[in-house]
Amino acid sequence: MADMIKKAKMTLEKLATMMVEGFEDVQADITEVKDDLQGVKDDLKEMKSDIRELKKDVAEIKVDVKAHGKAIDKDAVTLINHGQRIKHLEAARS
Repeated sequence: MADMIKKAKMTLEKLATMMVEGFEDVQADITEVKDDLQGVKDDLKEMKSDIRELKKDVAEIKVDVKAHGKAIDKDAVTLINHGQRIKHLEAARS
């Protein structure tokens, strides 16, 4: 009987040791996941900042493109008008 109690006690001690080690492993894994998650959060913050900057740059580019488009349209109209005037002058000369 004493032998069985001794074996049961040893088995319980082994089980307790295994449980403690298991909990320590789980805690280490949780800490690693937390660290990884913090890295993801930091990357996300940086990406948000980059996107804000890109939006500003795109807005500036839109303004520039619209201004260039208007200037090109104005120049095209001017060229057409000059072409018509030249045709009239040439016709009047003939």
